[in-house]
Amino acid sequence: MRRVKNIGYDDDDWGDDWGGGYSAAPKKNKPKAKSAAPKGAAKATAKSSAAPDAAPAKSKPAVKTSTLEELKLALKPADLSDSAVEKALIEHGSAVEDAFLALLAQAVESGSWVKSEPVVQEPAKEPQAENEEKSYPKKKAKEEKETNKCSEEKTMKEERADKCEKPNKSAAQVSGAPASAEVEAEQVSETAPTASVATDQRPCISLVVIGHVDAGKSTLMGHLLCLVGEVSSKQLHKFEKESKQIGKASFAYAWVLDEGDDERERGVTIDVCVKHFSTKSRRFTILDAPGHRDFVPNMVQGAVQADVALLVTDVSHFEAGFERGGQTKEHLQLVRALGISHVVIAINKLDTVDWSQDVYENIKSRVEAFVLGPDCGFKASSLTFVPLSGFTGENMLERKAEQLSWWNGPTLIEALDKIPLPVRPASSGPLRIPIADVYKSGANVVVSGKVESGSLSVGQKVLVLPSNEQAPVKSLQSGNQVVRSASVGDYLDSVIIALEPQFASIGGALCDPKHPLAVVDAFQAQILVFDVDVPIMRGQQFMCYLHVEALTATVAKLEKLIVKGKPQEKRPKCLQKGNIAIVQLRVNRKVCVEPKPKDGVPTSFGRLVLRDRGSTVAAGVVLAAATA
Repeated sequence: MRRVKNIGYDDDDWGDDWGGGYSAAPKKNKPKAKSAAPKGAAKATAKSSAAPDAAPAKSKPAVKTSTLEELKLALKPADLSDSAVEKALIEHGSAVEDAFLALLAQAVESGSWVKSEPVVQEPAKEPQAENEEKSYPKKKAKEEKETNKCSEEKTMKEERADKCEKPNKSAAQVSGAPASAEVEAEQVSETAPTASVATDQRPCISLVVIGHVDAGKSTLMGHLLCLVGEVSSKQLHKFEKESKQIGKASFAYAWVLDEGDDERERGVTIDVCVKHFSTKSRRFTILDAPGHRDFVPNMVQGAVQADVALLVTDVSHFEAGFERGGQTKEHLQLVRALGISHVVIAINKLDTVDWSQDVYENIKSRVEAFVLGPDCGFKASSLTFVPLSGFTGENMLERKAEQLSWWNGPTLIEALDKIPLPVRPASSGPLRIPIADVYKSGANVVVSGKVESGSLSVGQKVLVLPSNEQAPVKSLQSGNQVVRSASVGDYLDSVIIALEPQFASIGGALCDPKHPLAVVDAFQAQILVFDVDVPIMRGQQFMCYLHVEALTATVAKLEKLIVKGKPQEKRPKCLQKGNIAIVQLRVNRKVCVEPKPKDGVPTSFGRLVLRDRGSTVAAGVVLAAATA
């Protein structure tokens, strides 16, 4: 029982359970009449010395009628008389709280309190004027009309908000979604069935955009997103206004993808940006990769997650990008080494040469010779050439220019729509998702990446490597909408996991707890050596890019040299341009790897690139997670 203030207890009085197990202090037996006498006498008159029971009526203090009525109303179920209430007030010196508690205790002891239920009196309705009564139906109709109007406006606002709601940034540029977005995602995933990637029968294809710097990649893809309706006119007007203010009016379309302040100020793509759009028969995830040679590692992290590539080469800077030192050739070699077999080649900025067919044919023949040659090894059937202008939008969605009448091939959107589906692991296989980006959101961690194998659904428990922590998935977001599940090939913009952020890191993995990935610091790999200035030897160090992880690797052993598909018995002393060899690599920290299967397609966990002093020297696949 609680201690009650102002009820007559002394400081040393204790309740039954007061003090959490200590023995209760003994109560003092004080006669009620004796203690009440001085109070009543002092309140009534200073001359009176008798007890209140014996005091004459003249010595009683006046009791306010309002106080009396309030107490009677509060204690109405007890049906107390006016004299009893007045007596209690006098005994407690007109202290209303004390009198109320004393009367309540008496009523409970006598049993009168529980005999009747308290009745709540409704306030009497005040008489309304005749004119108000007449106008009541009109007022009611008006109020109902306003209520319906407000509800309609609210519904329309919610629908517009749902249409405009998009994920906060991509794998490479996800910089922090607000906590409110996370709560909304959780509410959606926990209540009604929401949209699912599986409900859209169109297959999802990841498209990496590659090419030399200043080839117009971001402008081309930004304009394409505007044409297909992924960017509103309001957003585009904002980009045009802001780019004009800093003297870069021609970069308005590029700002659709280049969202960082550094990228906009320098006019150069730095990080891989992720966007989504759809065609008649495909759902595309754009991975806009940087073209500057300083950011090739970022390009590799985007290309390793892609299924097909879009090479953008322009007529203005073709020589700079295609000759030694340019990124056009290096990007083509990298995407081929990372398992991409189909390339759409867009010859950009043809409007600057008046849509000259001779210029187009010259660039096409030179690029085609390199792509089909031994340096890349693409097949002729896997190439598609498209002449266009990314700035004007010509031959992207439709062909309007009369000067382009000589072209009878597809537009860019038609070429993308006809891309053959890539060969992928089965959805029934174990879950594999490389963590391309990670950030904290409230008490959870949010990661993003492409589903390389298996499938993922809300509520499923996943194993986070290399921390070896298990946690359930709380929400999924893909293609600008909250989904309940995702399968192989789908790019997940956010996967909310009930886990502390220190247990997830870029380069890690989400996988099936029953079929985990190998986490090692040494592995056996088969590599193809590119153009190198110094032969590769044992003990040499390189930067190793394994799926989305960046590591320092040391060549621990040169095991075998492969000539025409057959391994040689003699161990090589060094590796030169064009050599294919099996080597042992040791990295500076534990990394998730998945060896290439004997019958099947290797995932990004088994593909690697070696770079040295700003140049790509080799690329290959992991053969074994550990070596002898």
